[in-house]
Amino acid sequence: MKEDFEDIFHEEEYSELVNRYEEMLKNNTSYFFDVSEFESIIDYYIDSNKANNALNVVKYAAQQHPNSLNIQMKKAQVLVDKGHAAPALQLINQLEKIESSNSDVYLLKGSTLNIMGRYSEAERAFDTAIIYSYEDKAEVIHTIAQSFEQIGRYKTALKYLHEAYKLDSKNIMLLFDIGYCYEKLGQINKSIEFYIQYIDKEPFSENAWYNLGILYNKYEKYPEAVEAYEYALAINPDFSVAYFNLANAYSNHEDFHNAIINYKEYLKFDGKSVEILTFIGDCYESLKEFDLALKYYDDALNIDNYYADAYFGKANVMFRLEKFELALPLIEKATVIDDINPEFLYLYGNILNELNKNQEALNAFKKAHDLSPEEMDFAFSLSDSYVRIKKIDLAINILSEYLKDNTRNALVYYRLSGCYFLKNEKDKALMLFEKGLKIDPKDYLEIILLYPDAIEDNVVNELLNKYCFEE
Repeated sequence: MKEDFEDIFHEEEYSELVNRYEEMLKNNTSYFFDVSEFESIIDYYIDSNKANNALNVVKYAAQQHPNSLNIQMKKAQVLVDKGHAAPALQLINQLEKIESSNSDVYLLKGSTLNIMGRYSEAERAFDTAIIYSYEDKAEVIHTIAQSFEQIGRYKTALKYLHEAYKLDSKNIMLLFDIGYCYEKLGQINKSIEFYIQYIDKEPFSENAWYNLGILYNKYEKYPEAVEAYEYALAINPDFSVAYFNLANAYSNHEDFHNAIINYKEYLKFDGKSVEILTFIGDCYESLKEFDLALKYYDDALNIDNYYADAYFGKANVMFRLEKFELALPLIEKATVIDDINPEFLYLYGNILNELNKNQEALNAFKKAHDLSPEEMDFAFSLSDSYVRIKKIDLAINILSEYLKDNTRNALVYYRLSGCYFLKNEKDKALMLFEKGLKIDPKDYLEIILLYPDAIEDNVVNELLNKYCFEE
């Protein structure tokens, strides 16, 4: 409550000062303001993103207080905000000669050098600021860390944050910033560790719980993510984006009922989100409640008739219901809107296959594979299409290329074995079949997809007895 009162007081004070200043300009008169009042007016315009207004105040203030270091510092800050870092640095260098032991000068110099991309020089300036900051040293170091955070130099920011925390372990915002920087660096375990430390000291921070939920989600720890988002929402029931992420966490954990509940909660904040309506459709589809899935896909399309994901969802429902003729125009609309989505093209190929449009299906699978060659289903479907039109060597090329990065995938060996059986290269086929059995014998039936006669082969059966059926 005290902080709220102080904020209101400062806002009223700022408003009164700014009104006096603007009244002076309007009446073309001259009022006196002391240095601190001018600083407050300048800060108001900086905070309002009115850099030109702030610079005009600086010019007027300099006339009344020509020897004020603080006004010159504000001028440099405004120049930086206007994108004039070089002249700002020139001014700061002049101020440094006058006030060579003023930490604020070096803080401003460091921030300006950071903006100019001169990071090593910025660190030297900041380190000098720390030397001359006799009071509130931890606060100064925290400010320096935030300067590096703002430009995405999280590793450097961490160096200063840890230094600040050694000096002031009671400042829990340092823990929050440390967790944030580790998150940005992809060091998820470290990030979780510091967010938990922060939450232990500030358990009612919805932002900390929310960030923790994001980290657990990245680690695929969905129950923990759900718990974190639920804490965030218990603290702040109007935290709309937390409903969205909570729903995603439930969906990732295949708890589609709870995912739907929370997506619908999010819709109370944004009832026209075609993305959320489509996600709800996806959940109903996963639950095999196809009528409801189609309803929500249609709701999305009623808002945005060019939303490709909703057409894809409808096409997928029709495909699962084996209504291939109805699925075809829907997936065609999706691929017209977004012709570089491999998932769309993959479904398109499968629908065309069911309609016995083999060449068109092959073209769709080829486009999907070209976009995502690392995706197993795309490689397998394309190779199957080549087999279907008797181009076995092309199928072998696709599978062999995929095998280079997936040498422990038994399914590839079984499929390659089937291709070589089709080419009557039995020795090569048996060698590949045995490699597959050594890796994972339980999937041996994969060979039947390409070469059903394999199950009648004596050597194949000997290998099966050796790797699968012997006790």
